[in-house]
Amino acid sequence: MSTEENKAVVRRFIDTFVKRDAASLKEVAAPDLAKAVLEQWMPMNDATWADQRLDITEMVAEGDWIWARFTNSGRQIGEWRGLPPTGKASTGMGVGFARVSGGKVVEFSALWDDLARIQQLGGVVVPGGK
Repeated sequence: MSTEENKAVVRRFIDTFVKRDAASLKEVAAPDLAKAVLEQWMPMNDATWADQRLDITEMVAEGDWIWARFTNSGRQIGEWRGLPPTGKASTGMGVGFARVSGGKVVEFSALWDDLARIQQLGGVVVPGGK
């Protein structure tokens, strides 16, 4: 597949996660990844965030690897990073790394700017603290 086709697969993968579209997720993710998303990521996310939005702001492809930069926003309704539910909205930046093989996402990981969101939610981070 071309890098543009791989980008399209990753866009669809992220879109299915945001829309909670299990049937479409199974079409664009390898079985073990789809299972992890459906059984772990979605339930954890749904218990923590409401009104979630994820916007891809940039994508870069190199072979079968895709890098995506995105903005994620939502209202905290569950405990997150030790913070009790606040009901407050926050926005964070993140980057995701995906590998596509055979037209499906077979690996995905993401890094988030959690510090910015913790501060928006009224939390305090103490270096070396708990």
